This record gives sequence, structure tokens and C-alpha cells, in this order.
Amino acid sequence: MPNDILDNVALVIAAAAVAVLALLFAGLIGARHGRGTRAVLWTALLLWLLVIAVATLGSTVSSHYAGPRGLSLVPFQEIERGLTNARGSNPWINLVGNVALFVPFGLLVAALVKARFVGRVATALLLGVLLSASIEVAQYVLGRVADIDDVILNGAGALAGGIVGAIVAAIVVGARARTLR
Repeated sequence: MPNDILDNVALVIAAAAVAVLALLFAGLIGARHGRGTRAVLWTALLLWLLVIAVATLGSTVSSHYAGPRGLSLVPFQEIERGLTNARGSNPWINLVGNVALFVPFGLLVAALVKARFVGRVATALLLGVLLSASIEVAQYVLGRVADIDDVILNGAGALAGGIVGAIVAAIVVGARARTLR
């Protein structure tokens, strides 16, 4: 078991190192063309999409999961069931994890969209919900349970990230406008 933990830690460190190098490379290439920030944001978004794919579909694809296929379309049913039958921290890990996984996605989308505040937030929310729904469809096709609660929680994360990203973008745009005066 300790070797498994060390292997996972080593894998995370290696992935983080590759991500940092990719972001630095994107920044350098982008800076040469006057678009360093956007290049880094796009690279970060692509890397985060990979993280989401591995976190949500990776184990199913790599282990050839053959569990029961299911469809849960009653909003908040699985959340309530998890909290009611709570053993340990698993329901909270699921709740917080589903939200937290999509916060960076929403932030990056909002930062990349060229729109006003509400447009940035709405785009982050819409794309987050569409991505999450697509993941749930893929999970169902791969023989797992597709759950509307995951879409709701992922959407909440994308919304929270979108709000933060839109606030940061508004601050940056305002600062650039003051600098140009």
C-alpha cells in the first residue's frame, strides 16, 4: 500500500511538472506574439480539461468497469441519500469534489471570454453544464451511473469559478483602461 501512495505522489508531481513546463512554454511562445496571457489561459484550460477527463472517466476506461449501469434524474436525490446514510466523509468528498473540480474550469472560461461580466459568468455556467452533461452521458455509455446531481454540483462549481473569473477580468480590463488614459 505505501508503494501505491508513493507511486501516486510521484505521478502527481510528474504531471504538475509537465503542466508547469507547458504553461511556461505557452507563455513564452504567446509573449513573442503579444498574446502571452491568453496562451497561458488556453493552455491551462486544456490541461484542466484533461484533469477533469481523468478524474471523471479515467478509472472507468483504464479498469474496463463492468458495474451496474444506471440513470438518476431526480434532482438532489443522491445528494440527500449520501448525506442521510453518511459513513465517514465520502458524501462530503463527493459534494465538495464535484463542485471544486469545475471551479477552475469556470474561472478559465470566464477569463477567456470577451464579454461583459454577465456574459462571462453565463458562458462559464453554460459550458460547465454542457461539459458535465457530456461526461454523464459518457459514463452511462461506459456502463456507469449517470447522475443529475453531478451536473448540478459541477454547474455550481463552474458558476462559482465563472464569478471569480469575471471579477478578475473586470479588474484587469479596468486596470488596462486606466493605464491607456
